[in-house]
Amino acid sequence: MAAQVVAPSLTGIFSASIRTGIFPKEWKASRVTPIFKSNPKSNPSNYRPISIIPAIANIFEKIFSDQLYEYVNTNEILTSCQSGFRSLHSMVTAMLEATSDWSMNIDNGLINGVVFIDLKKAFDTIDHQIMLQKLRNYDIDQMSLTWFESYLTNQTQKCRVNDQLSNSAPVTCGVPQQCGGAHTFSDLYK
Repeated sequence: MAAQVVAPSLTGIFSASIRTGIFPKEWKASRVTPIFKSNPKSNPSNYRPISIIPAIANIFEKIFSDQLYEYVNTNEILTSCQSGFRSLHSMVTAMLEATSDWSMNIDNGLINGVVFIDLKKAFDTIDHQIMLQKLRNYDIDQMSLTWFESYLTNQTQKCRVNDQLSNSAPVTCGVPQQCGGAHTFSDLYK
């Protein structure tokens, strides 16, 4: 029932954001809480940053992520070999395809050269300017590019540890792993 009341207003706000190419400043402020993963606690690398953004921004990010993902798939931008964070793809299907290819190569007397890469902190390393250039290269329309630029610029974060909150700091690269578009951005950035 609440969704029926709220949805028309949110639709108007989201449509205005896309039409004007402005992602509201208030939606760009995140609160980061480090969550402990494994020992030792004294090593900062053993904490995973969890970014909390305003709920309305989270809803909107999910919508634009779905639209970007649909665009990427419709236009076949990603190679079929890329399995990370894609519907109907998994590590299992990737390994089955790879081992099938390797077996065929061996049967044909060929040698397989294989490189495995684990991109640690991949979400944290997405450079905003490079991401925008990649979106341009993928023929994203100008209105969407303007919106993405607004979305990626002037982001800020505060870090909360226990009851202490840091001062606000600018975010110049990376996307929160919890953000709606993080996985699609990561796939496009590779």
